[in-house]
Amino acid sequence: MLPQLVASGNSPAIGASSAVAHEKRRTYTGHLLFWGICGALAATGFFTANGIVTSVAFLVPPILVQLLWRKGEPPVLLFGCMIQWLQATAAVFYTNHYHQTLEEAFGSNELTVATWLSIIAVVVLALGIRCAFLGAGPSLQNRIEAEASRVDIKKLAILYIMIVPLAAALGYASWRLPSITQLLLGIASLKWVIIFLLCYCVLHQRRNYGLLAGCLAFEFVMGMFGVFANFKSVFFVLVIAATASPLALRGRRLVSTIVCFGILFVSGVVWTAVKMDYREFLANTETANEEAIPIERKFTKLADLVSSVTWENFTDGMDALIMRVSYVNYFALAIENVPNRVPYENGELWKGSIMHILTPRLLFPDKPVLDDSERTRLYTGIQVSGMESGTSIGIGYVGESYIDFGPVGMFAPIFLLGVFYGLINRFFLTRTQYKLLGAALAVSVLIFSAYEIETSNVKLIGGVASVGLVSLVVYLAFGRTLANFLRRSPGHEPGVRRFPTQSRVA
Repeated sequence: MLPQLVASGNSPAIGASSAVAHEKRRTYTGHLLFWGICGALAATGFFTANGIVTSVAFLVPPILVQLLWRKGEPPVLLFGCMIQWLQATAAVFYTNHYHQTLEEAFGSNELTVATWLSIIAVVVLALGIRCAFLGAGPSLQNRIEAEASRVDIKKLAILYIMIVPLAAALGYASWRLPSITQLLLGIASLKWVIIFLLCYCVLHQRRNYGLLAGCLAFEFVMGMFGVFANFKSVFFVLVIAATASPLALRGRRLVSTIVCFGILFVSGVVWTAVKMDYREFLANTETANEEAIPIERKFTKLADLVSSVTWENFTDGMDALIMRVSYVNYFALAIENVPNRVPYENGELWKGSIMHILTPRLLFPDKPVLDDSERTRLYTGIQVSGMESGTSIGIGYVGESYIDFGPVGMFAPIFLLGVFYGLINRFFLTRTQYKLLGAALAVSVLIFSAYEIETSNVKLIGGVASVGLVSLVVYLAFGRTLANFLRRSPGHEPGVRRFPTQSRVA
């Protein structure tokens, strides 16, 4: 059990009150500064090629922060909405750079419409999340930090070493056992619970940075070797752990966050520049499947490709990455095609996502395999690569909501999706006895689903629901055992910062 630390009561009330007031002033000043910067960017953006939409785009981030920031709690849903905002607006900033309007770049106004609808959709999603937290009570910062102060980081490192091969084996098996794929992936995702705990506790206790660096390096290197390059995942978790603290935008936390995004950007550009050649190498190897290729061969090939990247390749990769991040192109094509050639579906796509959950493949083995590319071909009228090429290209849940209900009704399911996300996050934070573990579970359930605007609604609902259920079962079965195991022995490692807390609530 992770015990709560009780305030000692030795500090004078006046001093405590002064510290709280000082913290509130700093927070208020920080919010004003953020609004001021975004307001200045919005004013400047008005004079770009896409003036009005650029100005509005710069005003959305402070709105998202205002809606979703809860002091001291992992901002997993704020992070997700910010990435979705970036996907919705990347085309705006890209065309501004070349002094082109969205209409000139696309040849018609559909790209502009898709951009506006996507920006509004992100705000509506955030409103749904906010509504789910109404009446949730004050921030749980003190309880989370108090529990983090009592965690033995070396035990976390042991758990990480144990769970890495298990997660890899489950991921490998999931694609060969389609009837239980979601179950196996849900169990494998628990690796991110341990990684989040490691990131958060190291940053909070300010010790054992070597263990954290080893974890980050290992996940980054191993992520580079796959077809889909999951090297970014561990840095997403680190950013959420780092920004969970009120100190997130100060000192080392701010520097580490900036460094993380810098590494992600450079790595993303380099990967984009070499990924086609690397994937061709994986596809043309004599080995029957990609997982069976020796790691030395992957490393050698990837090192050769990276070392051959020139500045011209890098700039081409940068352009390609920006266009990859931008989501709205396929949505614009869908607007061009629906309802002019293909009628609105009147809710059939969202109905299908619900039915997909209610008909697990274990009980319904004949359930068709999901292929986003097939849906994209139907509603955009263009040919894209699909399962036959080992890839999947989706319109995204925002575009599918438009296809279902048109440009007005589309926001109803998006709002409900936000409520769904918010209720999951709220449940794991407020209804679990061990708040730090509950926060880690919420992060692992939501982080890799809530940040991709291009994901199909079927995969969103099904993936979050399955991982959430697995996480709940694991918590109920092993939560107390895990908490007791991670608790540091009394008197060990003195000097850990302690925080006054509220009385414990089950």
